[in-house]
Amino acid sequence: MKHRRWIFLLLACGLNACAPYHPAVARGADAVKPSVDINGRTLFLRNCAHCHGADARGDEGPDLHALGLADDWIANRIRQGKAGQMTAFAGKLQPPKIAALVAYVQSLK
Repeated sequence: MKHRRWIFLLLACGLNACAPYHPAVARGADAVKPSVDINGRTLFLRNCAHCHGADARGDEGPDLHALGLADDWIANRIRQGKAGQMTAFAGKLQPPKIAALVAYVQSLK
């Protein structure tokens, strides 16, 4: 039993050491464009999929594939929402999470 705990601990430390690290993102700077990773998709599924669909092809909200919009425009829409159509997320999501969502949405083809 003790060996299993050590193996788990070593595995967890090894995975943590392999995780990507970017100092500006760790500080919460939203000027840094994060890479598209599981974080953006996870945030999307938790916050956006109920309106835009799990595949982002639209449901109550529009299809988000190949929008052709600037990052700042998308980030602003996420922060402020749209009256009667989209919830504002400025109070719920911090700038690094909004940046991760923008990167995810921009990755949709």
